[in-house]
Amino acid sequence: MRARAIVPQKPLAAAKSRLGEALSPAARIELSVALLRHVCGALRAVGDIEGLTVMTPDPAVRARAGAWGIATFPDPGPGLNAALARTMQTIRRSCAVLIVAGDLPLLRPADVASLLAAAGPDRLVVAPSKEGTGTNAALVPPGMRFCPAYGAASLVAHRGGARLLGYDVVEVRRPGLAFDVDTEADLLALRALSLEGVPGFPT
Repeated sequence: MRARAIVPQKPLAAAKSRLGEALSPAARIELSVALLRHVCGALRAVGDIEGLTVMTPDPAVRARAGAWGIATFPDPGPGLNAALARTMQTIRRSCAVLIVAGDLPLLRPADVASLLAAAGPDRLVVAPSKEGTGTNAALVPPGMRFCPAYGAASLVAHRGGARLLGYDVVEVRRPGLAFDVDTEADLLALRALSLEGVPGFPT
């Protein structure tokens, strides 16, 4: 299945705030930009991703994405879920929409392809976070009245919402989709991993 991809990105000044004791503000910005660029690169390497948009309220992020040749959409707010719903309405045509978290340092094109391969016209495809409660990616089929429910226990909310609409739910579990960077423990794990082929992450 072909899809248009959306990567939400917080303002850089607020990004990775839970790493405040481990990284300086400048280092958190550097990490956030490196993660976003990596995720966008993985998405662009997949032929069935027919468009990529970074959704952000931050002009600095939009400028960086523009320099990478990536389209942007000004986060219309208020809140991530309302912003995603409005952005999907704006960019959506007859194809699926893939929402991917912007902080997945191990994401590979093969991970993205696995999401697309699991797609179906009556099926929501989700990629759980490593804790098993969050949603790091969601592939929404054409025509589905998807209601973003990011926040605490988003995976349960997305599964329940899809099933209420009569859609099946398929979970794709892969390290590249599951491992996000939110806490100091995540940062330490990232530093401990061999990052061959994933250059650019500050250590």
